[in-house]
Amino acid sequence: MFTALIQILPVFLIIAFGALLDLSRLLPKQAGSIIGTYVLYVALPLLLLRTMAGASLDEVMRGGFWIGMIAAQLAIYGLGYFGELFLDRRGHGPAAVTALSCSCSNMAFIGLPVIMSVLPGNHEALVATGFAMVSSVVVTAPCQMQLEFLKYAGDQDKGFWPKLAHATLHNPFVVATVLGLLLGLTRTRLWAPLDGAAEMVGATAAPCMLLALGLDLRDKVRAAFSRKQGVGVARLVLVNTVRLVVSPLLAWGLLAWLGVAGVWLAVGVITSGAGSALLTYVVAEVYQQLPEDTALIAVVSNILSLFTLSILITALRSQGAM
Repeated sequence: MFTALIQILPVFLIIAFGALLDLSRLLPKQAGSIIGTYVLYVALPLLLLRTMAGASLDEVMRGGFWIGMIAAQLAIYGLGYFGELFLDRRGHGPAAVTALSCSCSNMAFIGLPVIMSVLPGNHEALVATGFAMVSSVVVTAPCQMQLEFLKYAGDQDKGFWPKLAHATLHNPFVVATVLGLLLGLTRTRLWAPLDGAAEMVGATAAPCMLLALGLDLRDKVRAAFSRKQGVGVARLVLVNTVRLVVSPLLAWGLLAWLGVAGVWLAVGVITSGAGSALLTYVVAEVYQQLPEDTALIAVVSNILSLFTLSILITALRSQGAM
């Protein structure tokens, strides 16, 4: 547990650095939103494209793992979406963002360090973690497509299909995934200088995302707790329960039912039990859909995941999965 905490500590130090920059007012007030937009539309898509392009056909053909991870995330997305839609009734935009907070876990910044700690030097575990991260596109892409569609829904000059086409073609995750798969399956390699540039830009995704969260954290947390009614607190409890408890248990059940065992089962459960992905805050900020609540959920869930993951790891070891 202490080792995992040390590995995750740099994440929170970057967030804290962003908060200090906000307090010092060295950067413009809108810096957090600008950096977040850059991550969403440039850095993360390039990182995803290179990940997909580097996968071999044999590595991709892990049917049970893919189906289990995708099915679990879609089920949790649906639970969060309809729960928000019918309980608070604030529209499809807030429902999509709440669903993303429930279903999209922080696999890169929490899941991966924990896996490297409990399964050190295990190459198979690292490969499985990479696939788990790619599987999250199944929920992030539809969410962003819907938000992009809603963004242009008021445009009376366009019909339904043109709006849907616009939302799809302007989704960076869809484009990056398709291009990456085409490159990987055709064994086409990017021009070396271009690949190097894409690698450098993709590497900025993590620190920029954390920095953006820190820059806006003070205002978002204050706004989340300033609600006159307890809606924000209730959502915080419900989303964290779904994110940290329901999601990993559902993934465990589905993966085991599909015959996934050993390292692949352990990686699927651990990555599904990480806190809410910081990407959810970036999406919420870019589309202005519950950014305050989403920021609070991201921070609290990642802190709590230290304790819930330790319980999951103990359970996995007792069942012989690790």
